[in-house]
Amino acid sequence: MRAGETTILRLLQGSKVFLIPNFQRRYTWRAKEWELLRADLLREYAVEHPEDPQNLDGHFLGSIVLHPAAGRASLLMRHLVIDGQQRLTTILVLLAAIRDVRSQMQPHWDPAEYNVKYLTNPFDPEYPDRLRPTELDRAAYTLTMRDGQPTEGIGQAYTFFIQKIRHVVDANGVDIEKLANTLLMHMLVVEIITGTGDSVNNILNTLNSKGMPLAGSDLVRNELLLHVGDEAGKDAYEKYWVPMEKALVASSKTGWNDRQFITFLWSREVAEDPSATRQDLFSVFENRLRRSLDHLSIAERQSAALQVFEDIYEDHRLFLLVRDPQDPSTEALGVGEELRESLERLRRWGSEPSTPLALWLLKQTRTGALDETDAVACLDILLGYLIRRALVGIPTNTLNRLITPLPSRLAARRGQGRMQDELAALLSAQGYYWPTNNEVLKAVITQPIYVSARRQVHFLLSEAERLMSTKELALTSRMTIDHVMPQELSDDWRRDLRDADVELDDALALTHTLGNLTLTGLNSEMSNSSFSEKRRHYASSPVRMNEELSRLRTFFPDDIRARTHALARRLLTRYPGPQSSPSAVHVERVETMDLPRAVWKPRCSRSRRAAGPRTRTSSPSQASI
Repeated sequence: MRAGETTILRLLQGSKVFLIPNFQRRYTWRAKEWELLRADLLREYAVEHPEDPQNLDGHFLGSIVLHPAAGRASLLMRHLVIDGQQRLTTILVLLAAIRDVRSQMQPHWDPAEYNVKYLTNPFDPEYPDRLRPTELDRAAYTLTMRDGQPTEGIGQAYTFFIQKIRHVVDANGVDIEKLANTLLMHMLVVEIITGTGDSVNNILNTLNSKGMPLAGSDLVRNELLLHVGDEAGKDAYEKYWVPMEKALVASSKTGWNDRQFITFLWSREVAEDPSATRQDLFSVFENRLRRSLDHLSIAERQSAALQVFEDIYEDHRLFLLVRDPQDPSTEALGVGEELRESLERLRRWGSEPSTPLALWLLKQTRTGALDETDAVACLDILLGYLIRRALVGIPTNTLNRLITPLPSRLAARRGQGRMQDELAALLSAQGYYWPTNNEVLKAVITQPIYVSARRQVHFLLSEAERLMSTKELALTSRMTIDHVMPQELSDDWRRDLRDADVELDDALALTHTLGNLTLTGLNSEMSNSSFSEKRRHYASSPVRMNEELSRLRTFFPDDIRARTHALARRLLTRYPGPQSSPSAVHVERVETMDLPRAVWKPRCSRSRRAAGPRTRTSSPSQASI
């Protein structure tokens, strides 16, 4: 291994090409790093340097680790960029930006001066550019550097530098030729060239352990490429890995967001090892993979690792279905409509800990170990478990611990009965707290669900509407949540409550409960209007629960409690509770929301109790909604 300090000019000079291997991550630098490089360059521009070009004098940018690339004989020196690829890519983009600004400012200047010397290899069609990025960045690099079409993160860097260079030239009188020379001759790097016998993977792992961490997905990819071998690795990368990254890694102004990719890989691993976390994803994967390969010959090991590549790719297609069951690109998977609808309901609910189980169930249906009817029932049981906990007000912070082990536990119980029965038995076990009907009906009356489960309230109301509607369903996805009794009571509301002899505190305590919420497309129009005004809007609503509200003459605490209870009963009917629970009660299918007022006793303040309870007689039309 050789190391030495050098200039950007010396690094780029000569017949050479820098190859960023596919085991490296994509271009991730963004505005923070670009601004640091710009500031360093301008600071060095202002420094007086010795005239001797052989004298290394300037600002140190960092190190670049290069490894001789194997391949056929060529006029070009080929180097694998093992570390420093972000820095090297940005330097070349900055140089291209200087080139293009200078071309605009000095029409007679020939940009070939930079292209031929530093940016391209004009006489080698195999490597036309001095830098060849990873497969995923290659098109963006070409479009940005050659075609003047800034694309993705590399294009954002180019646009950033173009704007900054134009500004300092126009506003500060910076000499653009001197600026380029400062970059080439006075911005320094340490060039580290490894030996041909050095292991690229070991070097990368060493760098990673010294504070230059790769993402878990990068490490998984590199581990697979290590076992697959160079010959099959390129095809496997392009066939399996590139499509996954394109589907699961998103670009943003702050970099590449690989959260979806990590969630997908973690969802696979936690099905095998319930203790796996996103943080130790790679170590769990590495240990499991190496145990499965240790006893195999080299050829068998490569074949088995290639199969793992393919398995991960197939699983990612199922993961995309879990993430968006309505995505037309997943139609080729042949998943039935009923199963898609169950997946869609779970997606709309929005529980990240449910992802491993949903993915595992889909895999079981794909392999024929589980029929779709059983899978649908399992997903509905899981959703019912989540719904009941939300209605009671149980925090979600324990769901990861409770739900993620379910795939491995179900796998251990396979063959003992229907999967839906096994899942229900697991969720009914002590410690899972799957609320019974009685527990839900008792707690939901006072539960401020708009606060405790705000993200799920829209789903709960939409589902209640779906379960009661006997006609074409209203498009509730575009509607917003309306507090029937407003969060900020108007004078009309306060007067109506006072005239009905209703305690204000009693009413306010129910503001965020289920019974005081509905869905509407007229939220802004209604605002905090009186109930009599809202009734007119509700009467013309396509939402059936609003039609029922329009038939009420008043909307006081007793009405809210009754409606909360009725909505909860409808959801409980659709989503049964735990198995063999002595406290569970049978809930008949609810077609209307009839509920006698006598079931609920209004709460009284201390002063009211001291003076004796005062009651309000309800008319028959107000006794049910």
